[in-house]
Amino acid sequence: MKKCLHLFLTITLLLFFQCSKEDPKPEASMIDSSAQRLPAQYQSLIGLEFGPDSFPAGYQEHTGYVMGFIEGDEYIIDHVSQESTELVWFCKLTHRDEEGRPFLRILDALILPKFNPNEQLYLGTCSYKDMEDPEIVAFIKVIQNELETKVVKAWRANRQTKIFEEISTEHVICVDESFYL
Repeated sequence: MKKCLHLFLTITLLLFFQCSKEDPKPEASMIDSSAQRLPAQYQSLIGLEFGPDSFPAGYQEHTGYVMGFIEGDEYIIDHVSQESTELVWFCKLTHRDEEGRPFLRILDALILPKFNPNEQLYLGTCSYKDMEDPEIVAFIKVIQNELETKVVKAWRANRQTKIFEEISTEHVICVDESFYL
């Protein structure tokens, strides 16, 4: 039963993906605006292209997900760290090699606040104004024995502007799916 519910939630999430339109602005202008918001040591990430055998040195990948694979353009949200700094990268699939392995370009990077023991990062599993929204990245506080969580901070990986945008937590709801396991 629990496996069926998890499968149902996953399928529901996929069905609610919203189509996005390409931003008519050149990506070079997005690279400039994104890099200016980052500390100097992370600015060189914006525009960096990498593949499975060329992951950026000094970074460790934790988790991530693909959004847009049903709609066409594929975007990847990737949770990484460099030493004690936690980041989220907003990437776009540039191509696949002959074996189907992905190659990505980093469009934007988000430096996360320090995690407390009862806080977690939710990627693509939250809703905004009662609609499933795969663009939402949320920093949440888990409330013991509760299905819902308290959203501390939230951002949108905006596929039109190609940057992370901080958004109000007022209409963001994240459900602790592990509650169903």
